[in-house]
Amino acid sequence: MNDFKETFLSKLPSPIDRYASKTVAFADWLQAIFTPITDLLRTIVSFREINNAGGKALNRIGDQFNQQRGEADDDFYRIMIRSKQATNTGITTVNGLLDVISRSLNISKAGITIEPLRHYVDGKLNDGEPLTLKISNIPLEWARSDFEQNYILDRIKNSVAAGVRVDEVSFVDSSSTTLNIRGIASSTLTYEIVGEEENG
Repeated sequence: MNDFKETFLSKLPSPIDRYASKTVAFADWLQAIFTPITDLLRTIVSFREINNAGGKALNRIGDQFNQQRGEADDDFYRIMIRSKQATNTGITTVNGLLDVISRSLNISKAGITIEPLRHYVDGKLNDGEPLTLKISNIPLEWARSDFEQNYILDRIKNSVAAGVRVDEVSFVDSSSTTLNIRGIASSTLTYEIVGEEENG
């Protein structure tokens, strides 16, 4: 909006002297009026963006998707809202599940793997459970509480097609350790930390 004055003057028809003192003064007045209004509109639009909104403004965005905050802070509430947006698409394919995970956590799909437990090994079908998935390499840097971890697990479990079960979800944090969470269906959590041991 800083160039409003120049834009306004350039749009005037040729019979009007664009550089007359009264014309320039009028352009200055218009810029003084419209600049605060435009700045306010930009601020409103910015606060309506999920990544910028906070507090009550973020609650209103969540209400639009029927996603209540619960005990989540602003950062995790954004994840909850994004995951609700993604699951509302109803796409339960592998790509759809990857989309739910990546949009929920605002991360790239690259590196995340989804594989069936029952698959062919050396040309023979193994004895893995049919219609069961293993999901691994999901970055997990923000799920600090049981509430946050359980929410993400439930969202992943509810995003697969009917009849398909998620048996294992593996999260990787920024320190390159691996946190395996098993038994989603039974809500049993087993943590396996994989990393280099420190020399004593």
